[in-house]
Amino acid sequence: MRNSCTSLYVHAPFCVSKCSYCAFNSVVKPADTSGMCSALASELYRRTNHTRPEFQTFYAGGGTPTLLPPVFWAGLVNMVRTTSLKEVTIETNPASADAVDYFALLQAGFNRVSVGVQSFSDRYLQLLGRRHSADEAKSSLKQISNTGFRNVSIDLMYGLPGQTPEDHRVDVEQALRFTPQHVSAYDLTLEPGTPMGDMGEKASENICTDMYHQTDEFLTANGYIHYEVSSYALEEKYRSIHNSSYWNRTPYMGIGPSAHSFTGTSRSWNVSGISQYESALQKGELPVESSEELTDENAAHEILALGFRNTGGVDLDELERYGFKLDPAELLQTGLVLRTGNQLVPDAEGMLFADFLALKASELLTGSRV
Repeated sequence: MRNSCTSLYVHAPFCVSKCSYCAFNSVVKPADTSGMCSALASELYRRTNHTRPEFQTFYAGGGTPTLLPPVFWAGLVNMVRTTSLKEVTIETNPASADAVDYFALLQAGFNRVSVGVQSFSDRYLQLLGRRHSADEAKSSLKQISNTGFRNVSIDLMYGLPGQTPEDHRVDVEQALRFTPQHVSAYDLTLEPGTPMGDMGEKASENICTDMYHQTDEFLTANGYIHYEVSSYALEEKYRSIHNSSYWNRTPYMGIGPSAHSFTGTSRSWNVSGISQYESALQKGELPVESSEELTDENAAHEILALGFRNTGGVDLDELERYGFKLDPAELLQTGLVLRTGNQLVPDAEGMLFADFLALKASELLTGSRV
């Protein structure tokens, strides 16, 4: 892979336990994690060709990456540390807070923490299969703040079975008591093969829509910028640079089991099995499962699917670079997007209907087909 990627994602696949809604590639943490630590470091070393790429972001996700020792993360961050590296994020779970040395993580180079709270209600935490309590979530957030982190993101989830807009409003209010620099509020997705997905139960579409609007109105009234369908930043500087690289189709590198990478013209992904992943690297092989070259048409549809999810919008000039034109008249008539120069920018309602807008726009595309 070319070292032109601006973002690095590291997938740590271990968790304290598996949540009821989770379809991510994660397993319960084994007693010995040294094999995974060695494999991740080896893959990063091989993919960077023993150089220091000019990454702007480093994102440790999972899983629960704070289950791996801070000294490991310090070594990994140091492998790619340059003056270009601005945002260094690690996800954490309040269930593991007592075992996490947040000061050591700060010293390791992380300057941003994403906390998987999901809810401040014990009832809904149990429903989601989370191992932490509401009090533990609050304690974890206080601990992170006291350690010295000044860029904290709180994850919340809505649309849960039996959840009311009032329940979710209380969650958002509780989150704001900690003045997080960023809030992510996700609508529950029922994933096949998960306990909650197999039950097929969640709040109705109308209730989920109410919760979405309520979140938007409450957070924006409190000074947050709604810049992506699920994402809110307290100031412009607190937008997630890393996640924005995905929405902007900026090349990124992914290491770890099942991690994906994007060069700008192709995508590749690693094997998902832990043993298979570690074994490949022990043999001196990259653990790539497969890859695909993107056609111009693939790229155009990705631009639409991702662009309508955030306030960066869809760049009509970029579509033309791939051989496609889009007459925006019908889209503008929906009242869900505005035109600013050659950008089609969704408002809060438009981001909610991003899938509809992308589908409608794809039907309106004219130009070459590959």
